[in-house]
Amino acid sequence: MIRPGHFLCAYALSGGLIALAGGTAPNEPAPPATPREFYNAGTLKLREGKLREAEPLLESALASQQESLQPVALYNLGLVRFSQGAEELKKGPPGRPTLAAGQAASQRTDQAIRSAAEALAADDLHKMVEAYRRGRGQRRELKAAMAAVRRALEAHQATLNKWQRAGGDFRSAVELNRTEADARYNAAVVDQWIAKLVDTLRELQQLAQAMADQKRDLGDKMKQLKGKVPAPDMPPGATGDDEDEEEEDQPKGPQPGQQEGPSREGEELMVSPEQAGWLLEGFRLDAQRRLPMGQTQQEPRNRNRPTW
Repeated sequence: MIRPGHFLCAYALSGGLIALAGGTAPNEPAPPATPREFYNAGTLKLREGKLREAEPLLESALASQQESLQPVALYNLGLVRFSQGAEELKKGPPGRPTLAAGQAASQRTDQAIRSAAEALAADDLHKMVEAYRRGRGQRRELKAAMAAVRRALEAHQATLNKWQRAGGDFRSAVELNRTEADARYNAAVVDQWIAKLVDTLRELQQLAQAMADQKRDLGDKMKQLKGKVPAPDMPPGATGDDEDEEEEDQPKGPQPGQQEGPSREGEELMVSPEQAGWLLEGFRLDAQRRLPMGQTQQEPRNRNRPTW
């Protein structure tokens, strides 16, 4: 469970588990030149929520191999990457509702396939026409459900990549500083959330494969029906069904298990209440409680560390 009132040992802007020291940064700071300046600049960008800018700055501080900076730079990189993962997750449909909708569409597709098979076995013209009409409508529903599952897969995979890196950052911080209890706690929390994410990701992958098989089976049945029903008896628009199916079969974007495509900056969809329960509770980006923060150029939490 997430500890009440904070997230990943968050460094709140006012109050909270770990408070920031006072002081403000200049409006237009000079470009960083030293490892310490890269670290401070990256931490400031993290505080402002500019994650894409914060990451390379903190990486530059880390690459300096300056021992005093490495644990805290890794800690803040972990926060950056976890936050990036949370943003990625919001770019796709929420996992559990998408699974539920996809499973419902899959069940209805099974019913449409069975109806087609029964109509073909009975060789009844009326039943075959009705089965074809039902199959055509179900194929459209299945197509929409498959697209939603694919988008959810992409978002979950992108999030998993970020969260795995975040967990590695926190564990590396602990390896460099065994007294870093906050980083150890964060690594454990990230592992718990990764486990939840992987469960949903695995179910999405299984559903995507099942629906792909159903789409092929339904298409085969509809071709058989179309071959047995005289053209004058076919539903209106049936002549274009084959073209639509060929268009659907063309690959569009990453498939499950492939690398995700470019992120859609600025495109955020609301997460479900269920996801909010385990993901975003205690991670509210509002004026009182900004992004989780690590140490800044002021006094670090660990009194054994030097002040910058």
